[in-house]
Amino acid sequence: MSFYEYNEDIDEEYAEGFDIRKNYFNSEINFYAPSIKSYETEDFKNGKSDSFPPFSITGGSCSLKCEHCNAEILKSMAPALTPDELFGRAKTIYESGGIGFLLSGGSNSKGIVDILPYIKTIKKIKSDLNLKVIVHCGLITEEIADGLLDAGVDSAMLDIIGEEDTIRKIYHLNATVKDYENSLKYLSDRKIPCSPHVVIGLKHGRIAGEFNAIDIISGYDISSLVLVGFMPMHNTKMENVIPPAAEEIGEVFLYARKKFTETPVLLGCERPYGLSKFKIEELAVKSGLNGIAYPSEGIIPFSVKLGLKPKFSEVCCSLIFSEAALPVIEMGR
Repeated sequence: MSFYEYNEDIDEEYAEGFDIRKNYFNSEINFYAPSIKSYETEDFKNGKSDSFPPFSITGGSCSLKCEHCNAEILKSMAPALTPDELFGRAKTIYESGGIGFLLSGGSNSKGIVDILPYIKTIKKIKSDLNLKVIVHCGLITEEIADGLLDAGVDSAMLDIIGEEDTIRKIYHLNATVKDYENSLKYLSDRKIPCSPHVVIGLKHGRIAGEFNAIDIISGYDISSLVLVGFMPMHNTKMENVIPPAAEEIGEVFLYARKKFTETPVLLGCERPYGLSKFKIEELAVKSGLNGIAYPSEGIIPFSVKLGLKPKFSEVCCSLIFSEAALPVIEMGR
């Protein structure tokens, strides 16, 4: 049972977002717990550790050493340092009855995850094993976009940054906002299922280019939009940075919900810990978001009290657009 007391009252501002989700979507709200990490609450626990794991094609290596990450995220991913190693790991998932995997890796000095050597292997995995394959890219070239299309990936994820000062100071990257927009354009032009991410509070815990990033994304055909909150991590230059207040993050939720009335918008894996985490998830439900990854204790019963019907899945939340084809656990009211 949660020690946090959720407030069921929805004020006028959030009611607008909640009404959008009621008018354009059914009453279902999706909760996700892929086996990227172990998860258990009173309401649900995820299953096998190899059902939907993350792999890194660079192991723990990343050239950028971003202020907020410093390659720490890669430590939670199993290495797949060669195409043959990736296929072997995929075959293990297939033989154990798993669903698929997330493929990512560190960026080179140009902000690109060098996925091209793996394209033929991804295509073989799709044809021979029929696993779900999600690729989390850095900046994308047209050649990479062509490769992802040929491989038949189920979804391509990429961060969209809406302020160049953030790109320089946080990512240590000599790139522009337009470079990120072009990456999205290359995917959209090829009709590759795409789930752009926006990190809220990335600029040392302040809201900077997030609204602009959402504006940019709204100009393209996407499959889902994933919002995450900056979460301080150990062994990074931003480990002591205070994240934005829950209310500030909620404003970004609402802005995105109003921009994307007919596209699923979700709260992804990362968000600040502590009491703020509970409040952020409360505001995510109230603002009409379609789903939450790794929900906190109590948020599922809270969604029921607001008239929603929760469903649970062990895949990456970005796949909400193909949810009908995935194994989903329905939870009663």
